[in-house]
Amino acid sequence: MKGFLLALVLLAAACQTASAPPAPPAATTADERVTFNNQVVRVFQRHCQECHRPGEVAPFALTTYRDAYARRDDIVDAVRSRYMPPWKAVPGHGDFTGVRRLSDAEVDLIARWVADGATEGEPHDLPAPPKFPSGWTLGTPGAVLAMEEPFTVPPRTRDVYRCFSIPIRVPGDGRFIRASEVLPGNRKVVHHVVTFLDLTGRSVELDRAEPGPGYTCFGGPGFDSPGGLGGWAPGYPGIEIPPGVAWRIPPGARLVVQLHYNNPGDAPETDVTRIGLHFTSGPFDRRLHGVLASAWNFVIPAGAPRTTVVARTDVQEDLEAIAVHAHMHLIGRAMTVTALLPSGRREPLLRIDDWDFDWQLLYYFKRPVALPAGTIVEAECVYDNSPGNLRNPSKPPRVVRSGFGTTDEMCQARVLSTARLKGRG
Repeated sequence: MKGFLLALVLLAAACQTASAPPAPPAATTADERVTFNNQVVRVFQRHCQECHRPGEVAPFALTTYRDAYARRDDIVDAVRSRYMPPWKAVPGHGDFTGVRRLSDAEVDLIARWVADGATEGEPHDLPAPPKFPSGWTLGTPGAVLAMEEPFTVPPRTRDVYRCFSIPIRVPGDGRFIRASEVLPGNRKVVHHVVTFLDLTGRSVELDRAEPGPGYTCFGGPGFDSPGGLGGWAPGYPGIEIPPGVAWRIPPGARLVVQLHYNNPGDAPETDVTRIGLHFTSGPFDRRLHGVLASAWNFVIPAGAPRTTVVARTDVQEDLEAIAVHAHMHLIGRAMTVTALLPSGRREPLLRIDDWDFDWQLLYYFKRPVALPAGTIVEAECVYDNSPGNLRNPSKPPRVVRSGFGTTDEMCQARVLSTARLKGRG
């Protein structure tokens, strides 16, 4: 099958929570004034401050009244439109953990605060600030993989996609891991990180063919990959697989780390991103398994406001799905992922109605979803190639085909699953 297999883990979808969950907003009556100190800051602590705090990549902080007051109108627009916090999964299509979506009551609370004058409130109502983890959040790794050379992002540049090929050197029989964590070297400029395993050596050739550290890449690493070793985006921790499951690193593999950089500042910024691996120590009887539904050789007509592409794949053995991830490029508008079970029942796995290339999340199910052998995983991808699509990079629109390029498209859904271990081959 042509095309690359996306990383087993792109962006972990559970929130990076504080040491203790902040208290929920205080209940209010219809005639009670909403204040920052008594209600609004608690919403920000629970849903926003993991990114919107000093030292993180969000463009502004939401930790103080002054921070929030200055952005009050923008905040209302962002939460009403569901642009923030970033959580694209539509409720009712998959039962997920770590949901970042604000409730309707929380959205109304923020809107009411602004409408009432965005007052600060009494100092004694202000809750203690949460304590967020720093550095390695999963503990000291058993091995650390790192970019072999620093990469410098020029000033005033956006959307730099760079891939770095890293040899995997692990001690002893360290080919089975239980967790992986990506640690960006410079959070001022790192937007998100995706990893891919290279079993072909192609990444070394691509690196040598281009001056400087790494090579230019978008969408994929430029070769077929059997998966990856995790990823990172603002506010998301490393990934830990369930106990009793083996996450295998193929012998001889290299790790390709794709960095998406943005540097709006006036000075160059340098980055060395690292990946920490935690090895499996206990017994295991299941293995990590990826199911990929991927469409290829499709065409999206120029000017078409709605084109639908369907990708399907068969499940060959009994699996338990633990997470689901969707992938399209810039003119993608929506995706629905469904499991068609042998019994005839349709199991909804994921639905996204407002696709955004910048927020490609991995959504973890609260409980494993059984996918018996014979199940068909189906992804329905919808594209808008019209002039009215503000995210369309081609003006006027042009014919778009499937491919790896920035202005090509993809239709892929990966279901991260576990299967019974048949041996350590």
